[in-house]
Amino acid sequence: MALVYVDDLTEGMVLAEDLFTPTGRFVLAAGAPLQANHLKILKSWGIIEADIDELSLGDDYRQSQELNSEFIERAEGYLWRRFILNDLELEPIATLYRHVVHRFALSLQQGWDPIVFSDAALPVDEQSDLPPLSLPHLLKGDVDIVSSPAVYSHIVELLNHPNSSSLQIAKAISNDASLTVRLLRLVNSPFYGFSGKIDSVSRAVSLLGTDELSTLTLGITVIRQFQNVPSDLLNMDSFWRHSIRCGLFSRILAGYLGEEAAEKYFIGGLLHDIGRLVMLDRMAPQYAGAIALARQEHLPMYRAEQDRLKTDHSIVGKHLAEKWRLSPSLIRMIGSHHSPRLAHYSKEACIVHIADVLAHACGHEVMLVNEVPELQLKAWEETGLTEDVIAPTIKQVDSEFKAIVRVFFGGPDSEEE
Repeated sequence: MALVYVDDLTEGMVLAEDLFTPTGRFVLAAGAPLQANHLKILKSWGIIEADIDELSLGDDYRQSQELNSEFIERAEGYLWRRFILNDLELEPIATLYRHVVHRFALSLQQGWDPIVFSDAALPVDEQSDLPPLSLPHLLKGDVDIVSSPAVYSHIVELLNHPNSSSLQIAKAISNDASLTVRLLRLVNSPFYGFSGKIDSVSRAVSLLGTDELSTLTLGITVIRQFQNVPSDLLNMDSFWRHSIRCGLFSRILAGYLGEEAAEKYFIGGLLHDIGRLVMLDRMAPQYAGAIALARQEHLPMYRAEQDRLKTDHSIVGKHLAEKWRLSPSLIRMIGSHHSPRLAHYSKEACIVHIADVLAHACGHEVMLVNEVPELQLKAWEETGLTEDVIAPTIKQVDSEFKAIVRVFFGGPDSEEE
């Protein structure tokens, strides 16, 4: 038998094994020939692949696979290095790797040219040997980068006041044109799937509720505040695309686990790397030294930060979140996404950790180093997730990603995928 991806399935192929949805729902029995109506609905059920009797594959499929083999080999050659910190024989990495190879082979076939950082690609000047700033000095002062966004603070103040009305909250949001546009885009996007057009802030406020509104306002205003951090070291477009992808993975995984307030997980994933922007803003020369070390030694970026700067972006992000008086759950997501054990393997920290690995693996944006961070298996086990959720989760992120990018940044999307 042969494992065939859903895009390659054709009418007349015969199932070699019973076919189930990712949630375990029976679809078709072994021996059933695929019909046109089956092909139309398999994707909607989250089915990514099926075991097919080789005798039913047909010459067209075999010829297409021969043509695709070159791109599969190129994808594996590229991804083997990217996954070098993970054991490809262990689940769920084995399943993730298999799906990612297929995705990247399709992109290569469409002309995508992957980025690979050379060990010697980053020139490091003498300033990289400057001593790193301590955490108090890194977050000292009242400049914009460490101040809680004013609009967010005002809205939270209104939300927390017992006598505030939804009309007052809507008016406060409406005073900020950019926030208004982005909020309305968000509630009308696939992220929510509300039926009917929502064209007023007051309607959006009544639909979302106060907790969800404050969390989403935080994400929108923080992105705007950090959107143009100048740096020759980090591509900001790639940074925010990775952050959005991580937020979507976090939200969807939380949904699989029955977690309430899923938007909280989206914002946790969205802001998980916020400490990196502070470090780049406050000590860019020293940070360049950490990047050079990570590339030369093939280290995860956070470990190179710890070696050269005596802290890492998750710790800096945690302290920034505390300075902004964010919720304890958001602090855990931001501060422990590389080391969930520091948060005693709380579900929030584990979910964002897993989402970060999935976002690195599935995204075309490469963040400072080539390697996908190591997935900590204990974090995966603590959540109770199974590898069956990987394929439908990737599919759902793909379906929502471009729309959410437009929500936060506006204009046409140029995502390569």
